[in-house]
Amino acid sequence: MLPRHDASMVGGDLDDRVEQRSGRQGWYIVILLTILYALSFTDRLLLALMAQPVASALSLSDGQLALLLGAGFAVVYALSGIPIADRIDRGDRIVVVAAGVALWSAMTIASAFATSFWMLLILRAGVALGEAVLTPAAVSLIGDLFPRERCALPTAVYGSMGSIMSTGAFVLGGAVLGFSGSLEAPTGLAAWQLTFILLGMPGLILAAVILLTTRDPRRGRAAESRSDAVSFAQMLRYIGDNARFYVPFYLGLALITMVSMGTISWMPTMIYRTFGGTVAAAGYRLGTVGLLAGVVSTVFWPWLAQHLARRGRTDGTLIELIASGTLAALVLPIGLGQQSLVLVIATFFVAMIGLASVAILAPLALQFFGPRAIRGRLTSIYILATALLGYAVGPLTVVALSSLWSGPQALTFGLSLNAAIAGLLSTISFFACLRASKSMALQHD
Repeated sequence: MLPRHDASMVGGDLDDRVEQRSGRQGWYIVILLTILYALSFTDRLLLALMAQPVASALSLSDGQLALLLGAGFAVVYALSGIPIADRIDRGDRIVVVAAGVALWSAMTIASAFATSFWMLLILRAGVALGEAVLTPAAVSLIGDLFPRERCALPTAVYGSMGSIMSTGAFVLGGAVLGFSGSLEAPTGLAAWQLTFILLGMPGLILAAVILLTTRDPRRGRAAESRSDAVSFAQMLRYIGDNARFYVPFYLGLALITMVSMGTISWMPTMIYRTFGGTVAAAGYRLGTVGLLAGVVSTVFWPWLAQHLARRGRTDGTLIELIASGTLAALVLPIGLGQQSLVLVIATFFVAMIGLASVAILAPLALQFFGPRAIRGRLTSIYILATALLGYAVGPLTVVALSSLWSGPQALTFGLSLNAAIAGLLSTISFFACLRASKSMALQHD
């Protein structure tokens, strides 16, 4: 794209046409990134959907499954973020994205041929390493593809996929799992193996598409100078000076993610064990309901935050996070033990409206309270906290709490107790954060 002052010499029409082409290319990249984000959630959560058949095939315990669903993915996902972000800043982001997508897709396909817990653990780590590339690169790319005043919509389009596909992935996974059952006889592979293969292949194709049809936009020097304005040491001092706000803020986000990931990871298995049927059917039900809850959450929580802000409540996002934690802590323990499958799924729907809010409200809260020069790094700490404590610990906590109960309802007990304890603690954390925010100047720079 020509610099604006050069284009104006040729004429306004040319400037408009160049800007339109740039906008179309930008949205093309955003759409590709959004599709990849949806696919990443599907590959990430596929094991949760197929936990029972995979456990039976590989003789896995619930504890081993919890490690595969949680820490086996989350630790690598969280800790690889910093070196990957450095590579993203210095290299061609399109190439980095394509490499990451190809890696996680290849690891997903290879999971079909895992023969032991340790082999599957290594492959899950590979999926995590590949997926750790996507969001940092996407946020960086969107910031350069659109003028600053027009970044909100494409960022929201990309980000909303997280709340939608956190359970919507079960719909796609369930559909592929059901279809795979018809291919078992001609291929000689189990349905769960075919599902890994069929859902890994699109990523390899899309990696080639984004590599061959897009290019990394040039980054403005002004943007780079802004990102370098505050050093890492200065950021740590700022967080230390405002620890009464940030410590409970990140802790609350990690705790509520423990509830959501513990629930999402084990709900298909819990329904299968309690009500029977098939894993694919459980995935369909939960995925459809969760997808609807994600859409409702994506629309409702930002609207409420803006409504509260117009009424002078700039702490509205914190109030909403308190409501989300309280909702999960109350609804899940009451509803999951019901003898009606309809009531259990309705409980899941209501809880997910609250739990899905984190992916939306956390960045909005940082927009209100975080200084612009370090918002990106504050966001990376949010990802680190939720990945290490939420993703890694949540599924394991459910198993640990389930061991306190005997009988077929043990998993239901673990899910309920995890929601009650972590949900209540998240509410307390956000209350502390809300109190600290009263004496904290808003950073609308």
